[in-house]
Amino acid sequence: MRTVHALFVGIDDYPGRPLRGCVNDVRAAESWLRSRSGTRSRIETLHDAQATRSALLGGIREHLGRSGPEDTALLWFSGHGSQAPTADPGEPTGWSQALVCHDSLVPGGQPVLRDTELGALLDRVAARGTHVVAVLDCCHAGGATREHAGCHAGGATREHAARGVPWMPWWHTGTRAGGGQGPGRGAHVLLAACRPQELAHEKVIDGRPRGLFSHALLSTLGRVGPTATYGEVHALTHARVRALSGVQHPELRGPENGVLLSGEAAAASPFLLRHTAWGWEVDCGAAHGLRSAGAEFTLLGDPAARAVVVREVRPESALVDPAGWQPTAGDEQRAHAVTPSALAFPPAVVALSGGAEDVRLLTRAVAGEPALTSESDGVSALRLRVDAGGGWARVSGGAGHPVPDLPLRSPADAARVAGCLAHIARWHRVRDLANPDPLLSSLVRITVEETPVGTLRHAADGEIVCAYTPDGREPQVRVGIHNHSGRELWAVLLNLTDGYASSPHLFDGDFIADGRVGWARRGQSVWLRLPPGRALVRGAFTRDWLKVIVAEDELNLAPFRLPAWSAAPAAGDRLGPAPAAGGAVVRLAAARADGGRDAGGPVHGPGRWGTAQVVVRTEV
Repeated sequence: MRTVHALFVGIDDYPGRPLRGCVNDVRAAESWLRSRSGTRSRIETLHDAQATRSALLGGIREHLGRSGPEDTALLWFSGHGSQAPTADPGEPTGWSQALVCHDSLVPGGQPVLRDTELGALLDRVAARGTHVVAVLDCCHAGGATREHAGCHAGGATREHAARGVPWMPWWHTGTRAGGGQGPGRGAHVLLAACRPQELAHEKVIDGRPRGLFSHALLSTLGRVGPTATYGEVHALTHARVRALSGVQHPELRGPENGVLLSGEAAAASPFLLRHTAWGWEVDCGAAHGLRSAGAEFTLLGDPAARAVVVREVRPESALVDPAGWQPTAGDEQRAHAVTPSALAFPPAVVALSGGAEDVRLLTRAVAGEPALTSESDGVSALRLRVDAGGGWARVSGGAGHPVPDLPLRSPADAARVAGCLAHIARWHRVRDLANPDPLLSSLVRITVEETPVGTLRHAADGEIVCAYTPDGREPQVRVGIHNHSGRELWAVLLNLTDGYASSPHLFDGDFIADGRVGWARRGQSVWLRLPPGRALVRGAFTRDWLKVIVAEDELNLAPFRLPAWSAAPAAGDRLGPAPAAGGAVVRLAAARADGGRDAGGPVHGPGRWGTAQVVVRTEV
């Protein structure tokens, strides 16, 4: 049985800056954990004056630090957060966040718990194989465990009190204890009350002061089952908090498909349907490639194969209406996994050649993949080809590395060929994603900078060419995302490899302030290398497309995760010192037998999102 080592920290009795609902929050969270079946819990609490800086550090190091492999370490903090401006290039917003301990508000008191320090502590626990989760209900919580939340009380109402205080002069700003992020992204999961630049609020709910986020999260946890994923929990909690406050946006930093409190990967859809204050919403928008109203999504695992149809496309999501069915109150309390079944962008056109029997097998297999068609429609930009003969099929037309010939002797072989084609089509859909309005795209750029390891030059065709050192060392570069838009933007940097993989692990979603740079791997070097299986001989090379997608709000990242295609199990990513985990693959369902939805209608107009892209060629 999994053991959950939990540390619940709630601070209301701050000297001169009291709050009211924090202890209520953590007591309710403790009750929820104790009532959860299938887990064994070991709990420590720090309330009010007990929650000194040294006690909080000791609780993380000693109590959470006792957890081992197959255990879970849970930190739940409800209290004040604070922030301070910083010139640290690893902070794309220009601000550093921190948790405020009980003894940090006394003049000359103890320092706050900085984001880098807390992130490093949690990741040291995770290094033992422990699944680590931090729940932070404080101002600017979205940045408060950053290895990879400070606040002004202005703007809070009497009904909605803000959980933040201004930065105090005795909180040292020169030293960032705990060091930088290190070679990889944070190993813990963060459920945050708000974005790094926002305030978190508390109010009286059902007669008791409560944090809006803690109340919404615990309400969600009380409804979902034991196999609920972080993505599902976040989607429902986010909708509830937005309905309560209108100005507070909870954040999830971690795997959407990880099962709550275990982190085990679940077979989850990359898209979720939820009921919000604005109606039914799917977390797929124009920035994911959805182009117009009329697209359809089908509920997965639903015996009736119920569907919803898009009525309004936004940059980050789509508002939808049930198609021929009436949702119940129970439906509104759940997050439903959905998959596209009729889309507002055309499938890839596949040209087939070979003997009659080979073509017959392939035609039937291609017809079973909604992302493909064997009939030219005059609209599709992507055209692929399969040449068959002698029991083999050769796939061509993609921009990546040539795919090895595939066997073609049975319907199962043909389905494998069609799956390869569909994978390539999905990869191209991400690579070629662009807003028809180039304005915002023109104000964001990607730079690739040389380091002392390897060489870098710009080729006439626009590619950035990086070379191994003469002694065979892999070239290293620094990659930056520059925001010149005049506003703060949310950004993700995708690495699309020529092995038809896509991963956001270099910069997996964060806000970048106007005039600042978001650095891949928080400023650490990015290693470039040939993928496994390609010989390091003179003239050998590989390509990576580095694509940034920016928007004013966060985007669902699951559709951008695609493992490299292979006849063998999916390979890892090649950039950075550690392979990136494979993620969700967008699987399209066929339109309904009754005709489904025509995915036509006018192309959705330009929204507030954009893209920029560079091509990096790594050669020997």
